[in-house]
Amino acid sequence: MRRAMTLRAQLLVLQVVIVLVLVCTTGVVASALQERQLREAYVDRMTGVAQSVARLPVILDAFDDADPSATIQPIAEVIREASEVTYVVVTDDHGVRYSHPDPEEIGRRVSTDPSVPLSGQIWTGTQTGTLGTSWRVKVPVYGDAADDASPAPVIGTASVGILESELRADLTDDRGWLLAALAAAAVVGVLCAAWVTRLVRRRIYLLEPEDIAGLLETRGLTDALRSQSHEFANTVHVISGLLELGRTQEAVAFIERSGYGGLLTASSVAPAVRSPELAALLLVKTITARERDVTLDVDEGSVVDAPATPEASAVHTDALVVLGNLIDNAVEAVGTDGRVRVLVHTDAGHLRLRVDDDGPGIPVALQHQVFKAGFTTKVTGEAGAGGPGPNRSGRREHNRGIGLALVRRVVERRDGEIEVGTGDLGGARVTVVLPGAGGAAGVGAAAGAGAGAGSAGATS
Repeated sequence: MRRAMTLRAQLLVLQVVIVLVLVCTTGVVASALQERQLREAYVDRMTGVAQSVARLPVILDAFDDADPSATIQPIAEVIREASEVTYVVVTDDHGVRYSHPDPEEIGRRVSTDPSVPLSGQIWTGTQTGTLGTSWRVKVPVYGDAADDASPAPVIGTASVGILESELRADLTDDRGWLLAALAAAAVVGVLCAAWVTRLVRRRIYLLEPEDIAGLLETRGLTDALRSQSHEFANTVHVISGLLELGRTQEAVAFIERSGYGGLLTASSVAPAVRSPELAALLLVKTITARERDVTLDVDEGSVVDAPATPEASAVHTDALVVLGNLIDNAVEAVGTDGRVRVLVHTDAGHLRLRVDDDGPGIPVALQHQVFKAGFTTKVTGEAGAGGPGPNRSGRREHNRGIGLALVRRVVERRDGEIEVGTGDLGGARVTVVLPGAGGAAGVGAAAGAGAGAGSAGATS
């Protein structure tokens, strides 16, 4: 499976995306506003130039000349060059040009519709003419009124424009500074995002989300274990006091009442298990299971040598936690008159622990959830024990759902394996392999394992 993106990468990528989106959005909006302002500025300039031309007395007087263009053309060119526009065109009331940057176009009718300015209105927009596509303004040219009561007639038009290519060039020049500013803002934003990411990571001690979840699962597991440890410590103190007073029988009776087992006898529960800790655990669990009317069998294939190295001893100590919790869960799952079978053996330096039961089993949908801290399939206030069948509530309870979580912790710390399935008894089968046991039982262990498998099939 592909490894998920680290929290540092996620934070950095998200912040960089946010910065880039904001910068790009700001750039688009600023560019649009800049273009709008530039066009409005050109409109104001072109309107002023066109109205000045339309009102210039020498231009108006020239309309009555035999050759108006002789007077109007030089004046229009001077005004065009002074105002830095592409063209200044003056026409008569039929749209025939009196001025144009290209002298050959003088005397010809304009290529665009002059009806709007000839009607006495100002027109602004983009059109394509003889010089190309341009942003232009057209205004009417008024003559003298016949009398004070009559309106002044429209005798022609004055058109002023600038090529769209020149407007875009001006806009590009201005956008250069804008793009530079946006690029600088993006760089600063990315650097700040990297700094914030580093700060957040340091505040959470460089932990990944799954590490944080694991810690929270553990702050909850610790609280539950602490509350149980107080009760257990009190029990141990009572037993210690009774033993110091020499009241052995009372100590044994107190242990029986506390549910921790009865008097240990010399009866051989697992003769081939030579690890004192595991043998003692199996003996105690057999007694406590019998008290709950549950039959606990240790498979004949169970063969474990005594730990020969400190590392193997540590593995056996961890195995006590794993095996004890697996047996407790199995005994609780089968209920009265149930059956539990345990197999423990060493194989190639690995300690293998397997617990089968004849309970309702573990549904496939819950096989991964049962190892989460706090998860339990036991209903609050339930009188009897039951397995995690489909009819169970699956809700969390205080101080419950700890055993299998501890099993998972031990297995993860030891780089071991957990397998959940259905056993020969018809119920759940949980198999745990803990590496590093050392001192493998060799041929005897392998043979014992084979024998155990056979006996399991025979007794099921």
